[in-house]
Amino acid sequence: MFRSIKMQILALCLTSMFVLAVCMGTVSVLSIDRLTVDSEAQNMNRVAENQRELINVELIQAEDVTNFVARDIERRIGSPEDLRSKAVRQNVAADANHSFQNAVSNVDFICSYYIYYVESLAGTEDNLWRVRPYNKTEFEPHRITPVSSYAHDDVKHTSWYTLPVKNGKAVWVPPYYSEVQKRYMLSYVVPIYKGDILVAVVGVDIDFQQFLNRIEKVPEYASGKAFCTDLTGKIHYTADNPEGIEASRNGQLLQQANKFFVAPRNRSDQLVRYQWNGVEYDTTAVNLRNGLALMVLAPVQEIHFMSFLRIIQLVVVFIFMVVLFSLISIAVTRRLTRRLQDLIAVANDIAAGNLDVDVPAGGRDEIGDLSRALGRTTNELKKSMDKMERMTYYDSLTGLLNRLGLDEALRKWWDRSRQAVLITMDIDDFKLINDLYGHDAGDVALQRMAEILQSFFGSNSIVARNGGDEFVVVMQNIALEDALPRIQEFGMMAKNYTVGGQNYSFTTSAGFSAYPQMAESLGDLFRQSDEALYAVKLKGKNNCGVYDESLANQDRSQLGFNLRIVSKNLPAALCIYRLDKGNTLLYANDMFLAYADCANMNELQKHIHSSVLKLLPAEEVESFHQDVDEAQVYHYHLCSCQGRRLKVAVRRRIVKHPLYGQICYSIMTEEK
Repeated sequence: MFRSIKMQILALCLTSMFVLAVCMGTVSVLSIDRLTVDSEAQNMNRVAENQRELINVELIQAEDVTNFVARDIERRIGSPEDLRSKAVRQNVAADANHSFQNAVSNVDFICSYYIYYVESLAGTEDNLWRVRPYNKTEFEPHRITPVSSYAHDDVKHTSWYTLPVKNGKAVWVPPYYSEVQKRYMLSYVVPIYKGDILVAVVGVDIDFQQFLNRIEKVPEYASGKAFCTDLTGKIHYTADNPEGIEASRNGQLLQQANKFFVAPRNRSDQLVRYQWNGVEYDTTAVNLRNGLALMVLAPVQEIHFMSFLRIIQLVVVFIFMVVLFSLISIAVTRRLTRRLQDLIAVANDIAAGNLDVDVPAGGRDEIGDLSRALGRTTNELKKSMDKMERMTYYDSLTGLLNRLGLDEALRKWWDRSRQAVLITMDIDDFKLINDLYGHDAGDVALQRMAEILQSFFGSNSIVARNGGDEFVVVMQNIALEDALPRIQEFGMMAKNYTVGGQNYSFTTSAGFSAYPQMAESLGDLFRQSDEALYAVKLKGKNNCGVYDESLANQDRSQLGFNLRIVSKNLPAALCIYRLDKGNTLLYANDMFLAYADCANMNELQKHIHSSVLKLLPAEEVESFHQDVDEAQVYHYHLCSCQGRRLKVAVRRRIVKHPLYGQICYSIMTEEK
């Protein structure tokens, strides 16, 4: 019976398959419960971490708009005595209301916002309070009950005011019930000081019931739970009990009596056994930025039930696979030929990732067709793999490594690293290049920057585009003192690009850090070089700087705005031009384009051949070139592209730009 090689192979395959299935099944059944618990711990922590990130994004949004309004009010109030003026109070409140409306009208979880002036300076009449009723989108005005009308120790009604004033800084107020709004709320409140004098508080309120309803949708199990606790773990907040209940009423740790579960500072893959109304749960928790913790509970019974189901499924799958492959083996073995065995060997090599195989030549039958098809498939796979690798690890615009390619290169380099200097750099005023000349010019500048970096730093460095106009250079096996002259030399060298036959220069800013002298990890290297770069930007750009610890808390809010965004809604026409022979136009906002009867900058440039003088009558051209007095208003006529003649009043200012030389900013309004 087993004299046939085919039958011997069949018997061997079936026996091996059966033994393998039994061994794998036994090992799997013994370990699946432990793996299920470990997997569930990771899964629950992942769910908790993901939800924390989503919730914190919303909380940060509430903080950002409140901090923005607070800074604006602080800037607008010159001194505490200014608040004694009703006009000042009303103007400040009106501007703040406008800012809040723009920022939070589409944020459904924010239910109210307010400004409360210190009563001793401003009284109580001009305070701002806007409330969004249930199931409505618009905020309605309400009058704030003065804090002085409550008892001194009435924390229930005045915590939104007393808590931030007591702390002297922005705080999240613990959950409380608003009698006016008839809802439980969380508040983020910022006190505003002029000098050492408190002048007002600004805050937003979050619907705590809505906040809890959203959290209760987190669990993945049918009877799982999710709710908030305070950071002691003693008070639970649920959608049914937003006022908070003591943990001892509904749950306590089984391992440690009289102690409660507190969210760890760092993520832990360990779960804690918890009890809720007599039912055991595995629990994990994470801290939120509003002073609460998110607790996620999975029922132990369901977790073990899932483990049992997986074991049953595994047994069924093993039985099915044994039966199926037995039948397939019987059918295939009877039709095997030597050429087919060769093709199987080739296919196995390809499946293992070896695409440099020689596919055996086939005959004219079906096996020959299969052999030729396999050869063509192998060739196409090799081409596709090469193309995919290029697309995955390299930036399509510059040809440099992209962020993923940089990470892969650094991972390989880190295993054998000794010392290195990491440089983060970008092109100064890159947004201005895009604004003035278009994104095509910006792309050319990025490509030119990549060429310069590749040429200058050579093959011993890792060069990558980190995104946007930011580039990263890793100088390998070099000490900081040896790399510094090279970095400074690169910063001083002339850099330029060409667009439309016109040559333009640009400068760069760079920040750098060294391993192991300054950083202990790749994360530290990136962070430190990034902070050093921003420090250079804040000091005037076109320079390089090394990281030091004083940069860790630097304020990045001083960086500039996009020219197009700033000028878009300017209530006047703006144009910027060079002070050269033809007064070459560099930029014009929408209102200037409307004066010139042009739809866009390209149409205007084409009509005037890039010269502002083409928009003036011939008799006014000569006077336009005379010296500019910034304090004087000039009167000219503007000739539009459609022949209209507008009389305009113009004020001008001349500045020296590091890239474009003497340029003039002109603001004009039409005179009737």
